Amino acid sequence: MGKHSHPMFFEIRKPESNTVVATTTSPALRKLATTDCIRIWHLVNLFSLDAVTVGLTWQVVFTLQFFDRFPSPSESSIIGISIWLAYTADRILDSRRLRCELPHSSRHSFHHQFQKLMCFLWVLALGLNVILIARCTSDAQIIWGMVCLIIVFLYLLNAQQNTLTLQGIPKELQAGLIFGFGVSLTCWPSAPQTILVPLMTATLVTGFLFAINCATVAFWERQLDSAQMFLAWTSRRNTTLAPIAFALALEFTIIFAMLYSKVLPIFIANCLISSTSCLAMTIFFHQRHEGNRTDNRELSMTKSPKVRELLADLSLILPPATLVIWRIYHG
Repeated sequence: MGKHSHPMFFEIRKPESNTVVATTTSPALRKLATTDCIRIWHLVNLFSLDAVTVGLTWQVVFTLQFFDRFPSPSESSIIGISIWLAYTADRILDSRRLRCELPHSSRHSFHHQFQKLMCFLWVLALGLNVILIARCTSDAQIIWGMVCLIIVFLYLLNAQQNTLTLQGIPKELQAGLIFGFGVSLTCWPSAPQTILVPLMTATLVTGFLFAINCATVAFWERQLDSAQMFLAWTSRRNTTLAPIAFALALEFTIIFAMLYSKVLPIFIANCLISSTSCLAMTIFFHQRHEGNRTDNRELSMTKSPKVRELLADLSLILPPATLVIWRIYHG
């Protein structure tokens, strides 16, 4: 996998130095000590499999809620591959303009180092997805899928241009809402009139939860995004956890308000409440490790995913998965 390999991890090493940096413009950045170990569990993040797992989990939640069934293998395969294609394309495009001499995430370094391999896998996955769509989907499903594809393409184009084409809509909110639409896509082509309002409500509230997750990761990686000049809500201001705390409070308020007004199904509301609670606990439990002084002291040229990123993803997977199992066995 790389120059330095090990049964449990491979390493990316750069020249050592004891220099401490405070800003990304400092010439000392090129001399910064860096030893970053990519372990087996990091590969889930590097290969975007965490996003795929989140998507497939919530696809089960939506189809179980609105159609009282599980997604078919072809439906899950198409959605899972589509999520992987979108995430991998974004990371490959980011890696092409990566400035390796400045701090950056290990996922961007990974896609930069193995760009040809990831492009080859991307083309194979695209071909497989096209075959599955051609053989296993109806005309209505293809139309809805094309709508989602166009939205994703426009999002990627806007993100890669590093401009605020959609003024006032943070990139993380756009990504979260698109992801919410994607995981509910199985339901839309054949949704009867009676479930359109609950389906739309559930899609929007779930998308907002995903946006909070995206914003949290952006907050944790704010120095890396700033160094690479990647577009994020943290890029142009001195950010704190206050906006995320407000967003979490707003998410809870919306869930309970819609649950009270009976426009949000109880099963999905329980999934949202439990996931939001777990995400909030993850964020604030690790908040003390996220001070600027600690960040600056520990800033390295290549930063691997931390346990907090894993827990943030698990907060969107384990609670709904547990409730799905509970529903299966207890009705």
